[in-house]
Amino acid sequence: MKRTNRMLQILAIAGAIAAGAFYFKNKADFLSLDTDLQSLNTAIKTERARSQSLQKENARLAETAESQTSELEKLSAEALLANNQLLQIQRENKRLVDERDAQEIAERRLQQENSRLTQELNVLKATSVPQDQVASYELEIANLERQILELQQTQAPQQVTSPLPSEIPSNPSLKGYVLTVGKGNSFVVLDIGYNDGVRLQNELYIQHADTPIAKIQVTDVKENLSIARVLPESLVKTPQSGDTVSSLN
Repeated sequence: MKRTNRMLQILAIAGAIAAGAFYFKNKADFLSLDTDLQSLNTAIKTERARSQSLQKENARLAETAESQTSELEKLSAEALLANNQLLQIQRENKRLVDERDAQEIAERRLQQENSRLTQELNVLKATSVPQDQVASYELEIANLERQILELQQTQAPQQVTSPLPSEIPSNPSLKGYVLTVGKGNSFVVLDIGYNDGVRLQNELYIQHADTPIAKIQVTDVKENLSIARVLPESLVKTPQSGDTVSSLN
């Protein structure tokens, strides 16, 4: 009996030792698990913080990307506008170049025309009749017209229709131009004279645009100049400087 009790005591002590060992072992495992759990929680918090940071970074990058996209669109629009302005400037530049070329052509033409007119003016100055001489011609023609009027009053009409003799022939190829038209279209000064075949009392035609407008009779002849009175009954249109003069033949 005593031996049995001793055995039971030994077994109880062994159980207690075993229970204590199991307790301490489980407590160590629990502590290890708690430490691991805390480590995991810390890691989770760290990952959560990192995830939040990454989300914020992604949001910032998305905002930056949106801003860059907007800026890119703005730059594209500005580039398109600048390109259109460049095309407009190129067109305007071409227009200005064309206008400059046209102005240069017009200027050359004006210079040529001015040179031509200057030459013509010099010719007219060289061949024109002085004003005092024109006044003398006007007076002479006025006296002539007065004499004709007196003759018309004293002679029969058929005898004064051709008051100046016309039997002196003129050069059939005679051709010239009117330089000056006298007062009241009473006479004209021509740029042709004796050297060209003009003779006193020659009768010539004045033509405007190839159409006869008046008949004239030479009353005074110089070497390269002549004066002729306009026959009133033949006057169709007022003569002008530059009208052509040709022979009746």
